[in-house]
Amino acid sequence: MDTQAQTRDEPIPDFLQLQQIPVNYIQQVESDLLEPVVFSDGSATTAGFARWTLQNKGFLHSHSKIFISVQPASGDIADGYFPPHIGVGQLVKKAVLKIGNKVLNELDSWGGLHSVKSSLLSTEVNLEREMYMTGRSVCNKFVYDGDGSIVNASSIGLDTGFERTAGNNTLLPKALRMDGTSATTKSECPTFMIDLSDLFPFLKVHQLPLYMIKEPINIELTFHPTTKYRLQIGNGDTADVAVNIDRNELKFCADYIFYGATDEMERYASANKDLNFSFVDYRVIENTTSSATLSSGVVRNLGMANRLVPRVITTLPLDETTFNEETILGQYTSMSPFVNASGVQEGSLKYNIRYNDRFEYTSDVDNTARLFSILTDSEGVPFITRSAYSDQATSGTYSTVETYQGRDQLTNIAGHQFYLSTKLTNGRVGQRGVELHLSGSWADSGRPVDKIRCYCEYLRVARLVDGMMEIYNA
Repeated sequence: MDTQAQTRDEPIPDFLQLQQIPVNYIQQVESDLLEPVVFSDGSATTAGFARWTLQNKGFLHSHSKIFISVQPASGDIADGYFPPHIGVGQLVKKAVLKIGNKVLNELDSWGGLHSVKSSLLSTEVNLEREMYMTGRSVCNKFVYDGDGSIVNASSIGLDTGFERTAGNNTLLPKALRMDGTSATTKSECPTFMIDLSDLFPFLKVHQLPLYMIKEPINIELTFHPTTKYRLQIGNGDTADVAVNIDRNELKFCADYIFYGATDEMERYASANKDLNFSFVDYRVIENTTSSATLSSGVVRNLGMANRLVPRVITTLPLDETTFNEETILGQYTSMSPFVNASGVQEGSLKYNIRYNDRFEYTSDVDNTARLFSILTDSEGVPFITRSAYSDQATSGTYSTVETYQGRDQLTNIAGHQFYLSTKLTNGRVGQRGVELHLSGSWADSGRPVDKIRCYCEYLRVARLVDGMMEIYNA
């Protein structure tokens, strides 16, 4: 029997799904280091921008990387670092994946969603891998009491794998900090990476068959302005100093996968001239607010009429015009309701989601432990301490004596990761859209909340017909 003819008669598996292929195929990976075809670093008041154009060959590996490095413009910043909960993702304001003139994935305020998804990484992974690859380094340790005890630890603190200094200051490794004091230290600023599947949810479940697409494929990133939002600074560094993206280090490492030793990919393309992909995208809705408004209760219409919306994620960030580079977590935080000195939540917290003329919960959720359980049901298990989530821990809260890069950990982390997420269960959203109902007592000074930011996940469908892409809502 003709072995080649027999091979041609075998069915070709689905190469697009990110799952195990049931046939042992030869796989070749070709990596290209692509320069941006358009780049602008921006200014103190304008955003930066970069665009990459991919080659139409092979399958795009979903874990291709974008390499980014930044340099402080002057020596006024000697200890710059990325926020431990999102790392280098702090730089990205907006991410867009385009095929031709059609948008496959697009999300503004991308870092807010990334902070929620990053909380699902275990602390061990952050400490041992992500700290060096993406700048994410949230890992907690026991801070033992100051009487020299090696048994009693009434507080916790961030762990970078290094002993704290004599002044109880926890530091990142020098190699992971940005130093602008000289031309030499600038050239030694580290380069981090962003995973393509973190930027674009489509690539979480599919590979792009680039060789089957006859339109240009572009990746576009919008960066925050050069001051306030690109880097956190250590205690003693000067604020409002420009932080520039190193153009020589800004690259896209594209991994192209080729399957088979003969004509398997051509046969797959011939047998699949009409392909359908189902995937999720996110729409961000921002509304300004204040502590007084929240205490009276807010009802915000999030839209999304006639769409299939699996979940809604809500964050309440700090006033980022005031609290940005001189904090530990930067602008992508979510503040918990106000807690008094006894660790008791003040005011009446109420949270619910309404759509299709019914509430998701029969009675408003008013307990932070229940809200954390709902977050777990919706997103998975987040590695967030009780102190970071609700600021209600009286034992095991962040240390008052230990600092992180010279910044107080208690006031800069406790109550800063109060993420809300609800998995919707009532089908397609009707004409009135989704409504967020929220009330509670948030601090009006010290760490005020100035907006409500919601990310609505919704289902979309892409159709690839004879090399041309069509995209529409499910």
